[in-house]
Amino acid sequence: MDTELVLEAEVSHTEVSRIADDIYDDCVRRSSSSLGSFNRHFTSRPLSRSELILFLASMAAFNRHTIGGIAILAGRLSDEILPHLPRTGHKIGAYVLDAAVDEYGLRETVTHVELGRNFAAYLGISAEEVELRENACTGSVRLGDALFSWYRTAPVAFALGVHTASEVTSVKEFMSWHDIFLKFPQYRFSRDVPEFEYMRAHFALEPDHVNNTRICISRYLDVLPRHRELLREGAVTYLRLYQKMFHELDRLIFK
Repeated sequence: MDTELVLEAEVSHTEVSRIADDIYDDCVRRSSSSLGSFNRHFTSRPLSRSELILFLASMAAFNRHTIGGIAILAGRLSDEILPHLPRTGHKIGAYVLDAAVDEYGLRETVTHVELGRNFAAYLGISAEEVELRENACTGSVRLGDALFSWYRTAPVAFALGVHTASEVTSVKEFMSWHDIFLKFPQYRFSRDVPEFEYMRAHFALEPDHVNNTRICISRYLDVLPRHRELLREGAVTYLRLYQKMFHELDRLIFK
């Protein structure tokens, strides 16, 4: 038997599950301070128009390359796993691909980018204002540009760590933002407003994405446990820039 496969088999499934859970929990811990502080301020008052432009443009710059990147990562992940699991390897990549299906709007009528632009337009912010990188904070542009290469050319385990951290933080974002945009009458939203579908969809879908990601990294590490530190490095590297971005937004908008 191949020596590498023997070494892989020496790590028990229980140990792999513990490692995967530890990586997930570390993502939760690391994202709490910066995003938590921003959300506490975000729920304290409505944003002005200029502040909304900064916020929405920053989110657009940050996520600019993510949708395509998720789909690419699903294929790269399958390619890496298939030599080890030629019959069932695609099932691991499918956990990542499922998030791309939602982002591309294949379960709804439009992509999530379109939902986001409709959401902004309802707030009086044009697509041009949202997409102008000069309207975004520096940290969001830096993170968005990094995500392009991380998803497409970084080692698969590193990219999967990035994706894991991204999904963990997304659920924490949209669980809060959904309620914040309903809280203030100045935003004019209700759950039934069609343009609120951007928040409504993420509020409903992100918990499933997180659960799928937890399963994905556990099954990936079942096959390739030697990649656990590279996966963790990807998550930590993402979160380092993510924290800087939300610290910057917190300072620019609220301090």
